[in-house]
Amino acid sequence: MQNIQTRLQQSRLKAFSLMESLLTLVLVSFLTLSLSGTVQDLFRKSQETLFFLSFEQVYVDSQKLALSTRQDIFLELEGSQVSNGYQELNLPASIQLVQPQTLHFQETGGNSSLAKVQFQSSDGLVTYQLYLGSGRYKKTKT
Repeated sequence: MQNIQTRLQQSRLKAFSLMESLLTLVLVSFLTLSLSGTVQDLFRKSQETLFFLSFEQVYVDSQKLALSTRQDIFLELEGSQVSNGYQELNLPASIQLVQPQTLHFQETGGNSSLAKVQFQSSDGLVTYQLYLGSGRYKKTKT
């Protein structure tokens, strides 16, 4: 028993004082809060990029679907959703559709209008200029 007591007396550990503990807590909290804003911004930008890639894929899929089924396909852009009747794509909270519209793909696979599809994102205005007949588009950011 005395052996244990002498060992405890010899191996006194220095612990943090209350002031040091509070300083550490404040520093860790500050770093966590400062990094969370950066992470949220990166997440929002990633979400927007994924949406635009998905929109482009739905556009191309609608064109291919019209060609393969030999039926007219309508790509509806309204509110917070993009839909062609087979696929639905929801807009992220940081992106708004400038003007609701419906794109018509003929059974030959071509687009029947020279429409502009515009989305307002946190980085600016993203415009898809559609080309007549070919089903191609040009994407610009302003």
